[in-house]
Formats: sequence, structure tokens, C-alpha cells
Amino acid sequence: MIREYKECDWKEVCRVFDLSKPHELASGCIGASFVPLAHDEARRVQFSKSAIFVWDEDETLRGFAGYDGALIGWLFVEPSGFRNGIGRALLRHLVARIEGEPWLWALKTNHAAIGLYESEGFKIVEERATQNGGMPCVAVKLTRAK
Repeated sequence: MIREYKECDWKEVCRVFDLSKPHELASGCIGASFVPLAHDEARRVQFSKSAIFVWDEDETLRGFAGYDGALIGWLFVEPSGFRNGIGRALLRHLVARIEGEPWLWALKTNHAAIGLYESEGFKIVEERATQNGGMPCVAVKLTRAK
């Protein structure tokens, strides 16, 4: 079910991101800062630099994840797939491929995501005030020793 991303997956990756990201932002009361993936140049550049894998279920893309070096920059699952093991499987797939200690940033209020990361051995090592789309929020850095 997990396979490498192909260019023809772009539309579905955008769909999954655009359905999932508002849930993350709403957890921090910054939902108004949402920008669709296809319209976010900085994220598209980051995406193009990342090794991306998708969860393909009966030819329907249900989630995707990616990394650049040891940074996990992408892990999104369509809401209908939340808490069904898709995110965990994608995370494990990435961790197995990353050389060194994998790390990532998460919105401090995204308790579901942080719970997943902590259950997979990640620990919060830093916290900082930042912005998303000009709206203030707090992010946490999580790392995992290999």
C-alpha cells in the first residue's frame, strides 16, 4: 500500500493535504491561515526537495509522507483515514529510510500528531513561538534517537 510518489499523484496529494491541514491548524485556532498546497509556492518547493511516499489503497491516495535529509516535513492523511494506522505506517516507513536521527516540527496544539510521534519514540526537545500565515502559534521540535 505504500509506494513512491509519482508526478501523476500531485492532484491527489493536494487533495489529501487540503483536507487534512485545516484540522491541524484548527487545533491551534489558526485555521484562517490555511493556504491550499497548489497555491503555496514555498511548500511546493519544499515538497519537490523531499522523498515522498504515498498510501495507495485501491488506487485511491489516502495519505502521504516525506522527508528531506533527516527532517520529516510531510505526514498527512485524509480525515476519513484518521486513526486507521495509515499515518503510523507512513511514519515508520520514513523512519526506516532516514539516516541519522529523524526530527520534525509540529504545532504544539496538534495533540493527535504529537501523540502519534511520541508513541513511536519521538521526544519534544524544543518549543518556540512562530507564525503560520502571519498568525502566531507555538511549534515543538521532536526527535527520535535511532
